[in-house]
Amino acid sequence: MSTTDFKLAKPNSAVRAADFIAFVSDRATEQVLKSFVLEQAMPHVHVAVGDINAAIAYVSKLERSPLFLLIDLHGSAMPLSDLGRMSEVCEPSVQVVALGERNDVGLFRSLLKLGVRDYLVKPLTVELLKRTVNVLEGKVTQVTSARVGKTIAFTGTRGGVGVTTLALNLARHLADTTHRRVAYIDLDMNGGGANSMLGIQSNGGLTDALTNMHRLDPLYLDRTLVASSARLFVLSAELDYSVEHPFQAGALKRVLQLLCDSFHYVLIDIADPVGPLASEALDHATRVYLIADRTVYSTRQTIRMLRYIEDRDNGPQTSLLLNSPNASTAGKVQTVDFVSAVGRNVLHEVQFEAKALSVAENLGEAPKDKTSTGINQSITRIANDLTGQHVSTERSLLQMFKRRRS
Repeated sequence: MSTTDFKLAKPNSAVRAADFIAFVSDRATEQVLKSFVLEQAMPHVHVAVGDINAAIAYVSKLERSPLFLLIDLHGSAMPLSDLGRMSEVCEPSVQVVALGERNDVGLFRSLLKLGVRDYLVKPLTVELLKRTVNVLEGKVTQVTSARVGKTIAFTGTRGGVGVTTLALNLARHLADTTHRRVAYIDLDMNGGGANSMLGIQSNGGLTDALTNMHRLDPLYLDRTLVASSARLFVLSAELDYSVEHPFQAGALKRVLQLLCDSFHYVLIDIADPVGPLASEALDHATRVYLIADRTVYSTRQTIRMLRYIEDRDNGPQTSLLLNSPNASTAGKVQTVDFVSAVGRNVLHEVQFEAKALSVAENLGEAPKDKTSTGINQSITRIANDLTGQHVSTERSLLQMFKRRRS
């Protein structure tokens, strides 16, 4: 594989490794791209001869995705599936331009629905690239709406049902196992448990962001985040209990909009579901996980909370999670009775986990549990539902079954 680098930053740098990355199938197209980036005086560029698998492998190793990504679909038997795999390793803000050899309107429309900014047909020319990629403004000529990350809210029917435990371990899984870029917002302004469970300290970034709405931009917001890992970042506060924290209406909405431009998922840990910040978070969530336990009180609150969440204008998809936060088994409401009372199926029931969670929380580490019914298996199932991985698995199994029958 031949490559051309122009002052390429190291992959472990805190900045983007390249502003423009291109993987093409032939030398002629590579030469056109070289001429284009030299003419535009683009300083951070990576041009390579290779297929989409090589592009995915390269981009997945970068700490930050590029501003522009050009992918040659030549040789791809399933271009939509391949670009879907590419989207899993790229930030939502990446502007993707696809390159092909056939003028296929149906493919073009499908690519636009997938979030690709434009589709160019070979032979590629410098003039065509200049009309497509506006280097000065840092954007591809707009053809369709930009792809953005998803806002996922977690809240509970009562204190102690394990909202932070489930939300934080899901964030870890998405960042470490599925390689998504995740922002975690702890809305407990007096200091929630997320930072302790991650072994990090709050920098008060959430307070700064919400009180300086007029200054909010991607660079300012980036400085308010605390990195837990290369793909997991936390936005939190730790105000004294005596300090009031009134914030301008719409401030959290602006924070969420900016984060969704750079992260696959923005997870919001809602401590008080009826507070003004929580209400604003629920108003802009695309998915809400409501966590309950098997008590009569929690069952009643679930009915009220579902009505409170789903009556909003945005109509977020809401899923129920049943958790067992303590070892008590006697006197609990049976799962079948809980489902009958609330009139809604439970997405997943998390079994009680004592030692693994306690040790992990005190050490600021991920749980080491490896049993078939443990916390990690529960988190994996929830993550698969969120990302749609279970659908892919079911399709693969179905295809395998069909092949064997034939």
